[in-house]
Amino acid sequence: MIAVLLSVFLAFQVTPELRQHVDAGLKARAAGDFDTAVREFKRVAELAPDLAAAHVNLGAVYLDKKDYADAIPPLRKALELNPDLPGAHGMLGAALLAQGYASESIPHLEKAQAEDLLGVALLESGRVRDAVDRLEVALQKRPDDADLLYYLSQAHERLSKQLFDRLRESSPDSARTQQMLGEALAAAGNRDAAGKRLRSALALRPDLRGAHFVLGELCLESGDYENAEREFRAEAQMVPGSAAAAYKLGFVLLNRGQVRDAIAELERSNTLQPDMPETLLELGKAMAITGDVAGAEKMLQKVLEHEQTSRLAETAHFQLAQIYRKLGRSADAGREMTLFQQLRAKRK
Repeated sequence: MIAVLLSVFLAFQVTPELRQHVDAGLKARAAGDFDTAVREFKRVAELAPDLAAAHVNLGAVYLDKKDYADAIPPLRKALELNPDLPGAHGMLGAALLAQGYASESIPHLEKAQAEDLLGVALLESGRVRDAVDRLEVALQKRPDDADLLYYLSQAHERLSKQLFDRLRESSPDSARTQQMLGEALAAAGNRDAAGKRLRSALALRPDLRGAHFVLGELCLESGDYENAEREFRAEAQMVPGSAAAAYKLGFVLLNRGQVRDAIAELERSNTLQPDMPETLLELGKAMAITGDVAGAEKMLQKVLEHEQTSRLAETAHFQLAQIYRKLGRSADAGREMTLFQQLRAKRK
């Protein structure tokens, strides 16, 4: 924006007084002295009221101060004078959005191609489907941006609710409605009610994918491994290409002491979806039990290639420490135990 102002001034003959205030404003803004910059650019706007760049720079300094209400009038004035002024639409859109005028900000943000703020504006205006699309594009460019992750999660949640409400209204007694209600209850921690809904869904449609899986999860939460095995086995038989179902079945079998059968399911899961860290971790545990130390070490090291700070990494370090201790590799065991303890300490 400073370049815009300077280029405009270079195209016109300006008075020494005007030049003095411009230079002082630019210097103050660059130094972070926004109050002084505001005073200087106000004077510039008074001396050159028909110069769009004068107003846009005043608006820009107000934005620097996060004084959004005061930023809006000079930015509007700048666009009245020059509708194509670079950067002005984006700044006005940002100021309007910050003040809660989401719908009004949209055309300005569209012209500025500000996908991130446009996604937020669309979300706050109730255009949830459009918001998801814009925020997804923005997230591809900044995948770890906390604000984008927050707003995209909000957008998906609202879109999910809209679709869920439509499902309940259009097909209140369908198997899918019962399944959706069951999954919602399960997420809320109401296991008994969730189980009833999911079993009702399966009674209506015995071939319903996903219902047995959630029932298996509910059984796991209550420590009922026998029924969890039944549910995950039913899901795996219904959807033999599901790596998640094979993994869960292998996980349950391992916890029930059926190590060979567990390895078979876990290897099947790893074939269907290679290098899923959860599967690799359980395979490592199972191989260690059977005495396949080399195989176990390989699986656990693979976990750590994908996970460095998660609970999976923590468990992998612990398992490796146990393996190395049995092999008499005390230095390696000590290193892995230290890494395990460091990760564990961070979670406390």
